[in-house]
Amino acid sequence: MAEQLTPTAKRVARRYAREIAIASVLYTAIVFAGAYAIRNLDLPQWLVILAALAPLIPALMMLRAYARFLNGIDEFQRRIQTDSMLISAAIVGFGSFAYGFLEEWADFPHVPLIWVFPALIGIWGLAACVVRLRYK
Repeated sequence: MAEQLTPTAKRVARRYAREIAIASVLYTAIVFAGAYAIRNLDLPQWLVILAALAPLIPALMMLRAYARFLNGIDEFQRRIQTDSMLISAAIVGFGSFAYGFLEEWADFPHVPLIWVFPALIGIWGLAACVVRLRYK
């Protein structure tokens, strides 16, 4: 049986979708523009640093959108989200901790840190599906 959303939940979900879409478009534009500029233009180091950090602005916009979403949903949905975050943090945290030892001590190939956050978000989404099933 599909969950019925209240008018408030629908409004919160629409606002979240809109804010995430705007931040995602901005993020994509900044990443492509920054990568192009760094690879094709002779930029001073300070500008390279700014370009490398610029994607954090829309990422923070996404975090703000999620925080607003979390504050707008009911306690049950918030519980699902927080349980999912905890599961994701545990898996990615301990997984990256273990893999760090494997890199250092067992000569495993290096994995750039840039992949930790996407792994956290991806596993969080999967965990949310599993946690929801637990409550059905």
